[in-house]
Amino acid sequence: MLKKLEIGELSHEDEESDIREKIEVTLRRLQELKERVAELKRKCEELRLMESQRTEQYDVDNRLRCDKCGRAVDAAQQVAVKDSEGVARKHYHKKCFQTLFK
Repeated sequence: MLKKLEIGELSHEDEESDIREKIEVTLRRLQELKERVAELKRKCEELRLMESQRTEQYDVDNRLRCDKCGRAVDAAQQVAVKDSEGVARKHYHKKCFQTLFK
């Protein structure tokens, strides 16, 4: 009878440790998923911000707007200011751009 009880206790303890391990694994996975969701939310917010900035550069006819006067810029009159990576960040009419340095 003592042996049966000991075996029963051991198997019960093994079951509990297995359950604890499964819970710990599940909690670690949950934490990883929470971190991934937070990262995806941050990336979505960055994309929303970039899109809103991009659409602010264009008028209703999908032409670039001058960053100084706000009117549409024709390609022949356009001056683009680029960042260090070569991406155009600001657009001006030639005359508006010249007035920036006067």
